[in-house]
Amino acid sequence: MSQPKVEIREAKPSDGRQLNHYIRSIFSTSKHLITRAEEFAMGPFKQRLWIAKKQVNPVEICFIAQEGKKIIGMIDSWTDRRQRIAHVTCFAMSVAEDWRGKGVGKALLQAFLDWIKQHPSITRVELHVHSDNEAAIKLYESCGFVREGQRKAAIKYEDGRIIDDIIMAYRPK
Repeated sequence: MSQPKVEIREAKPSDGRQLNHYIRSIFSTSKHLITRAEEFAMGPFKQRLWIAKKQVNPVEICFIAQEGKKIIGMIDSWTDRRQRIAHVTCFAMSVAEDWRGKGVGKALLQAFLDWIKQHPSITRVELHVHSDNEAAIKLYESCGFVREGQRKAAIKYEDGRIIDDIIMAYRPK
């Protein structure tokens, strides 16, 4: 049986409705994201505007992973315009639960890092990852990210567990 074809591409405003649905779903099913589903207030129209703003910002991007017409993952970055930190970008990524461990996250991250290399004004990429998200930490380290610090007891789950927030960074060559 052949592996399904997964396409990684930049999000377009016309993806707004489907991306909004994906984000709501991922906030409901992933324990390793800060935002909970009930806290996500953006609707499909504003999602389209959000994507459009990313498209005209030279130092921000949103990539989606699709299998057929279904969004199964995303990665998006944001960059502060203040001069002293404008060389740093941060990102968040997610993969649909039934697609984890199948290379989708690595493909999204690689597409993002390839994009970073085409933007020489960005010389540092940062992320935050829950200390109990071992698969994500392993992925980030395999792509050249290093641990730079941690915020002790920064994340409190609904069941009362408290974990650390690990700060990682990558410097493109």
